[in-house]
Amino acid sequence: MHHRPTLAKINLSAILSNYQQACKLAPKARQVAVIKADAYGHGAIEVATYLEPHVPAFAVAFLDEALALRAAGIGKPILILEGLTGEEELRLAEQFNFWPMLHSNEQLLALMSLTPTPELQCWLKVDTGMHRLGLTPVDAQSWADKLCREMKQRPVLASHFSCAEVLDSPISKHQMQQLFALAAHMECEVSLANSAALIRLPQSAVGWNRPGIMLYGCPPIADKTVAELNLQVAMTVTSQIIAIREVMPGEAVGYNCRWQAEQKSRIATLAIGYADGYPRLTNSASEVFLHGQRARVVGTVSMDMLTIDISHIPEAKVGDEVELWGGNIPVNEVAAHANTIGYELLTRVTQRMHRAYLRD
Repeated sequence: MHHRPTLAKINLSAILSNYQQACKLAPKARQVAVIKADAYGHGAIEVATYLEPHVPAFAVAFLDEALALRAAGIGKPILILEGLTGEEELRLAEQFNFWPMLHSNEQLLALMSLTPTPELQCWLKVDTGMHRLGLTPVDAQSWADKLCREMKQRPVLASHFSCAEVLDSPISKHQMQQLFALAAHMECEVSLANSAALIRLPQSAVGWNRPGIMLYGCPPIADKTVAELNLQVAMTVTSQIIAIREVMPGEAVGYNCRWQAEQKSRIATLAIGYADGYPRLTNSASEVFLHGQRARVVGTVSMDMLTIDISHIPEAKVGDEVELWGGNIPVNEVAAHANTIGYELLTRVTQRMHRAYLRD
């Protein structure tokens, strides 16, 4: 039973449409659907269940995320982006058909020390310039050689762009050249393109791609809209007006009196706050959508509530639905007003916000 009028409406058919758009951008490659961080806040089990007939594999960040999907009945291979360590994790990977992205000498030594050697589809993470995780190209070549000899398999060589959203970035070109040269020498498949690279760097979108944020209808590139990228917004966050009051000139609204009315104003209170994932640190330019128009968030966002100025919307009344982000207010726009990115807001939607799933 759900009583609070605040929810995240998740359109699963939009996520499938976005996945199909990723496939259209690289028709000769295969696309791993990235559903880490609870499918970027959209619900990993629901998203995986809906996408499973259409995808060759999923990707998550770590082992527990993969095990939760198996417990829910998801059967497709699952790539584990942070790799695995130690015998127990590697045996679980073998048992459950997880693909480890091995990124360190320690992880690979742990794998090679096991008898019998687990039968795993291994991916090797190569550090081509992100400098976060990965083997040096020299170490990657030596380990790829060992895996070919001892495990009778060619690993997928993967890397991660640091600046994929930047047009004509020399860093991206250098990263691509390094990985492709190594892969050609080793006769291995590659995995390099994320969402931004699928759009900006189509020449990198070969082998296995890893679309993430674009699956959820959030543009990975700041200067492109959802419509321009043929994507559909997957999450719409809505709440309701639970109170309306008149505020006189000079009167303040909310904690610390951050906002004061310059003229007589009509202020509505919504049943959503930072404990639901709406950013507290938003500036005074953030807007919401109701009755076909925008209204500004005023005052400090509270834990459970926030206030908006509806002086220009006389028809607004208690009980009206208000969109916080979605098709009319892009999540990237809300994020920019809070000095962050859409990814963070989507993944910060908390468990207390009810999710309603649309399937068609």
